Amino acid sequence: MTAASYTYFPGLPLFSSKNGVSWAQIGNIISSGAQLDMSGRGIEKRLMTPTIRFDPNYGEKGRFYCVANQADGMGIFLCFSDSPAEWWSNPIHIDGAHGYDPSIFFDDDDSVWYCGVREATEDKFYDSQSEVFLQRIDLESARLFGEQKIILKSDSRRTGWIEGPHIFKYDGIYYLLFSEGGFTLNHGVSIARSAKIDQDWQIKDTNPIFTHRNMGKQAKIINIGHGDIYCDKDGRWWLAVSGCRPYGDKQSRFINMDRETFILPVRWEDGWPLIAPETGKVENAYSLSGLVVKRADDDADAVITPVIDDFNEGAPNPYWLTNRAFCENLIKWDEVSGMLRLYGGAAIQSEENLAMVVRRQTAFCYEACTQLTCHFVNQGDCAGIICYQNEKYNLRLQFKYLGMVIAIQFIRTIDGNDEVVKEEIIGGGTNEFNGIFRIVAEKQLLKFEFGADERSMMIFAADVDSSFLSPDKSGGRSGVTLGMFAIAGGDFNQKQFYADFDWFKYENITREFVS
Repeated sequence: MTAASYTYFPGLPLFSSKNGVSWAQIGNIISSGAQLDMSGRGIEKRLMTPTIRFDPNYGEKGRFYCVANQADGMGIFLCFSDSPAEWWSNPIHIDGAHGYDPSIFFDDDDSVWYCGVREATEDKFYDSQSEVFLQRIDLESARLFGEQKIILKSDSRRTGWIEGPHIFKYDGIYYLLFSEGGFTLNHGVSIARSAKIDQDWQIKDTNPIFTHRNMGKQAKIINIGHGDIYCDKDGRWWLAVSGCRPYGDKQSRFINMDRETFILPVRWEDGWPLIAPETGKVENAYSLSGLVVKRADDDADAVITPVIDDFNEGAPNPYWLTNRAFCENLIKWDEVSGMLRLYGGAAIQSEENLAMVVRRQTAFCYEACTQLTCHFVNQGDCAGIICYQNEKYNLRLQFKYLGMVIAIQFIRTIDGNDEVVKEEIIGGGTNEFNGIFRIVAEKQLLKFEFGADERSMMIFAADVDSSFLSPDKSGGRSGVTLGMFAIAGGDFNQKQFYADFDWFKYENITREFVS
């Protein structure tokens, strides 16, 4: 399974599971700057809507393919791999593929079809009408060929653009799964079917086949849509679908973690898929037979990620991210044994030369903690821990060199403007300083703490409202991340100031499914 990563790098995270219950990140499809240029791309210039498929007939062991879209960049491309945990090819632009939300389908006769969405080309009856088109694709040359067929058009302004079309086959019939309603409360999953892949598609009268739009703004899970159906090795059918878990008080609940993936059971009835047939909504957990089961809040997370990274690997674990590209001259995983060294980079608001490493928030309540030693040189050098939505919206706790003295500062950044909310002088007469920073989240309220060790932590900023980091307030495209950064007060090209991070710990302190 893979997912959109927008401006984060590495891009298109790759997850694997042997049972559909426990998942682990095994890598990233875009893991090298040589594969794809992500530099200088703002939050709108993104890596999005990937589809991953497996061709069992390629060679002796088969081959994985991923098609995705880099908006305002390469456009629609494909990558392939015979060993997905180890390597992926460089992206190859798909010649002739226009629009967005690409997908591919392997038919029983060995033909391969490309499926995508674009603005309707003719016979439009409203301006934003969209259409799904279908064409053969040669995966070796990444080229579309043959006649192009329009198989579906959006039929109402209320549904918005068609999104995420995927073709699959069941009992000799072709099915087209797609979403409508935009990524809002109106989002939903719809379906059509046909006996022939390139014509006579019948839209289901009772679409959408799955949505939470009828549950309103106070629903525990919202924005459900953008689904993909698959059949497991035991013949059971499932829907993987995108949605958000808002949290906060009842009158102001926000989606700081943004889009997450949920897996739901599918039962077939009268030639159509029936989603989550027992309750008709996303539940906490299901048995492999598709029945709702109770799951304690203290059960293990579905995605297994180490709590602490002591940086002894000499290379980044796959869950570590930065914005746009790892600056290899500033971010050093192996320069000092057992340390992550960050040379001071550009300001957090910059689009290039960031010395920042972060990982995703995955629960309503969590602790994020790191130990660092700063080696200051120039006035304005600073480093610390960050709660990051994007370059314009974030929260930071940092040590800053003010020349003769060292300060600890709590910074809130809104619309690209830094506000020093609190500052205290904590040292002087030295250019080296160390300590521990910790963020403790109790849903939307955060505490920022510091200390010489974990037994002597002091609260520096309490009851910090983090709701402004929600994408629906900040204009971001991804969920919140947490991690480490260093900013040079002087010329970052000189690599004078650096901070050594001994370890970073992220732990979910509650595993509530919904709030």
